Amino acid sequence: MKLNTVIVGAGSRTAALVHGASRSSDVWREFAPYLQEHDLRLILVDQRGHGDSPRGDRYRVADFAEDLVDTLPKDLDLLIGQSLGGLTTAWAAEELQPKRLIGIDPALAMAPFHLWLIPFLGPRQKRFPDWMLRALSREQPPEALGRLRAEWAKWDETSLIDIKSSYLERPFPVGAPVVPSTLVLAEKSFAVRPEVAAALAAAGWDVRRMKGGHDLHTENPAGLAEVLRDVLVPEGAQRSAGR
Repeated sequence: MKLNTVIVGAGSRTAALVHGASRSSDVWREFAPYLQEHDLRLILVDQRGHGDSPRGDRYRVADFAEDLVDTLPKDLDLLIGQSLGGLTTAWAAEELQPKRLIGIDPALAMAPFHLWLIPFLGPRQKRFPDWMLRALSREQPPEALGRLRAEWAKWDETSLIDIKSSYLERPFPVGAPVVPSTLVLAEKSFAVRPEVAAALAAAGWDVRRMKGGHDLHTENPAGLAEVLRDVLVPEGAQRSAGR
């Protein structure tokens, strides 16, 4: 499936950004300016059943990954995904061959309780009252609640059924990364269990941790950009800085 994309900026390098479940390309609004500081042109993707992309007749994790391969150019400078987007970009990386994969608390190996909880709560979250959403959010901009509601209005929440079943049928393999890969995990990540994080690091993944919750890119975009600074800087600029 060809996905809806939004192009931001006109840098000489290119990064593609892939959102998590229930969100859309709009979720990168606060983080995008920090990436543009590094001469990056951004391709913001709406995954199937999200944003302005078509709905699918099924929503298996493999379908999401294949959509990225169908939509994005190969040899991107950066391929960035968060949560579900972190999982689908990790699966797509072997075909897309970005110069670097960046996962922001990617859902590579979720804790069992949260794997059960998300499909249970997901279809109900559109009915959550505003006070609950404000209590759950962390330092979001004032207009964030309205934007969140707008994203949820376009989301096909039935996608969670297929996502969960296919996630269990085909777990993401713990092994050497297929491309240079950096993961930034929340301090108490439920998206990557501690033992899996350790195994990925031992296998050659660059695993980092950051204070905050699952949505690091919206909670603290400046802090996330700082944690990633060394991999966001163009290679030539890194060499010059090291002289």
